[in-house]
Amino acid sequence: MNIAHSAELVWTRKVGPNIFQQRFNQPFVARHARAGQFVHLLPEARHLFRRAFSVYATDPKEGAFDVLHQVFGEGTRSLSQLAKGAPVDVLGPLGNKFPVPERGRRPVLVGGGLGMAPLRLLAHELLTAQAKTKTKRIDRDPLMLLGGRSKMQAVPPFGMASLGLRTAWATDDGSKGFHGNVVALLSDRIAAGVIDPAHSEVFGCGPEVMMAALAAVCRTHDIPCYVSLERSMPCGFGVCMGCVVETRHGSGYGTHVRVCRDGPVFNAADVKI
Repeated sequence: MNIAHSAELVWTRKVGPNIFQQRFNQPFVARHARAGQFVHLLPEARHLFRRAFSVYATDPKEGAFDVLHQVFGEGTRSLSQLAKGAPVDVLGPLGNKFPVPERGRRPVLVGGGLGMAPLRLLAHELLTAQAKTKTKRIDRDPLMLLGGRSKMQAVPPFGMASLGLRTAWATDDGSKGFHGNVVALLSDRIAAGVIDPAHSEVFGCGPEVMMAALAAVCRTHDIPCYVSLERSMPCGFGVCMGCVVETRHGSGYGTHVRVCRDGPVFNAADVKI
């Protein structure tokens, strides 16, 4: 499968403090990308390394896909300042995808910060499939738990209101929703009986320390848990070995696996985070 493509910037929207949503015209990625996969973008030749971004949204009819990112350095700043129609080199879609939730279990999507990006696409896939099969049930609807430092960083999932996605927020300062982090919100919802561990399955993305805490909560309650790990991925397809994570059972590439090639989605029980 050819993964090297040319794309053009369709638009850029500022959706939070130094947080940008960008849409690129690239039909192949729009048709084939699935929740959990990512793209490697190179906006200008002068940047040595590509930047990896989860696919946030796709529009196969328009032949476009979206990414969500926050400006942290020169590369993301340059990307955010691109003019409409600017050419961008794209590798993708890369990596694996989130598995299909087990039958009879409610998908609980837990995102920290911009870790919401692949979960938004997952929610869209789940709700779209649910609408096609007409199997909608309140206790089986995807539930999205999102966290941020404050309400200023609480970016609502793009284009999901019309699909009826149920979302709960946690903020560190208590300015929106639950006062605390999103993993604490998950524990609170379990304790309150809103989430039934015996009939739930968790899908998470966010900072690695958050993923470790999420995995620990899920182990305590015996909830299946899949996490999308955030690592620096200079090459994107397993050559540079710059994104390895240790496994619990010695599987994969020796005792380690490559987040870009073997992930970024892993069963939380299989990796040491």
